[in-house]
Amino acid sequence: MKKIILLGAFIASTISLSAQTAGKIFSGPNAGKVYQLGSEKSSQIVLDAVKAYNSNSSAAEMALWTEEMQKTGGDFNRKWHSSMKSLNDVPISILPIKVQGSTDEIVLLQSVEDRVANDGSKQKMNLFELFTVNKAGKVSNFQQYSTIPSTNEFGKTSGGKWITTNPADENNGRSFQFSNRGEIAAIEKLAKAYNAMDVAGVSEMFSDEINMVDFDGKKSVMKKSDWPAYFAMFKSLEWKPNMILPFKITNTDPVSGIMVSATEKRVLKDGTVWEKRIVEFFQFDLQGKISGAQQYGRPIVK
Repeated sequence: MKKIILLGAFIASTISLSAQTAGKIFSGPNAGKVYQLGSEKSSQIVLDAVKAYNSNSSAAEMALWTEEMQKTGGDFNRKWHSSMKSLNDVPISILPIKVQGSTDEIVLLQSVEDRVANDGSKQKMNLFELFTVNKAGKVSNFQQYSTIPSTNEFGKTSGGKWITTNPADENNGRSFQFSNRGEIAAIEKLAKAYNAMDVAGVSEMFSDEINMVDFDGKKSVMKKSDWPAYFAMFKSLEWKPNMILPFKITNTDPVSGIMVSATEKRVLKDGTVWEKRIVEFFQFDLQGKISGAQQYGRPIVK
């Protein structure tokens, strides 16, 4: 009788534990619902997926996926594995949960991953991942969040160094970050308007006055009203950017710099041809307009 009572207490305790709820969903189709613990089965499926991933076998990894996920993510997964020499994802902690009433489970995985690509580049990532496992035991969805160690070879959100002529300058020694305020689209739009010698289109991209430094180090201030006279000198223009790199100094206002590598061919109305490979630095002001430009160039080596 004592054994029956103890067994009953254990079962009741287990049921109570599995039914325990916590947390809350605030948006989406499950808004207002709570979470409860999932199963060890789902955790093991995810650990099996990690093992397959570490074997660098796309086929082994996708064997644990649903057919739908294989269709939507298969091409990327195959390309990813074919680009990698080795992968080593080391789990730190794992937790299965589920939305109360759902047959799917969500497995939270914290891990550290080392990657070595076929091209020799190396990367280390601190990862937090969410795997959805359906009732058939297949991974049906996957989301990944990461932080990048400061010692990483690439992929960091900041880098480089700004060295000023004045050591007391508050920006001296600061790193750079990529900027993303539409600079790439703006340069591409500028190139199209410039080559078409579209005065209105080019003027739209610049502030009222532009501080210019040309190839010879000559400084000037160009106004919007100067563009008609500039274009009037040429029969045709062909500015072809091949690299656009927008950046800003870390922890400063949104003013950004854009390095553009390009070739440019200018045909003057008298038939003279000017052609160079050029590197230009543009400055985008707070309004997203080009307010400055510096130019460097050399002859094109055929």
